[in-house]
Amino acid sequence: MTSSKKDRDLCCCCIRLRLAVAVVSLIYLAITAATTYQKYVANDLGDRTAKIIIFVSAGFQALIALLGLLSALTKVVVITRVYCILWWILTLAVLAMSVGNLFLIIRNDKDAVRDQCRRTSTPSEGANEVTDEQADGCFKLVVIISSVVLGLQFVLMCLIGWVNQRFLREVRQDVAVDNALKAVDESEA
Repeated sequence: MTSSKKDRDLCCCCIRLRLAVAVVSLIYLAITAATTYQKYVANDLGDRTAKIIIFVSAGFQALIALLGLLSALTKVVVITRVYCILWWILTLAVLAMSVGNLFLIIRNDKDAVRDQCRRTSTPSEGANEVTDEQADGCFKLVVIISSVVLGLQFVLMCLIGWVNQRFLREVRQDVAVDNALKAVDESEA
């Protein structure tokens, strides 16, 4: 028979793609569980619609993570392809929501962020309260940090998507090799 099911391609120099997909899926499942719990607790007194959105979002994210695990375990082309497509959809959705949140902070929440900066910042020496200039500086820092986090999150999700695509290519190659070997075996029989 063939050894085409053997993992060949590496991620990050020493980790097999199959293992990388499995580990990323497990980590993503744990992050989804933790953030869902945190969002639910933070929205304890919130409205019912927000709670439904939290759980639907968590369900979608858990489905993606479970498909990643299943694709790493089975190396089935259809499962791996669906997993990759859903990962890219999630990446674009996260990017859109993050850019939207950043836009809302800049456009609508500037005064609220500045007020929070006034309450939590310490005044400069000789001043009794935080100045407008300090509050503006704090607001700019919040926007910069949010932008950097957004960029890092998008780059990380794209790198994971790239690894997923490489794994999909490996799975497709395995199927092609198996089919070619079966055709050769059948023609010899």
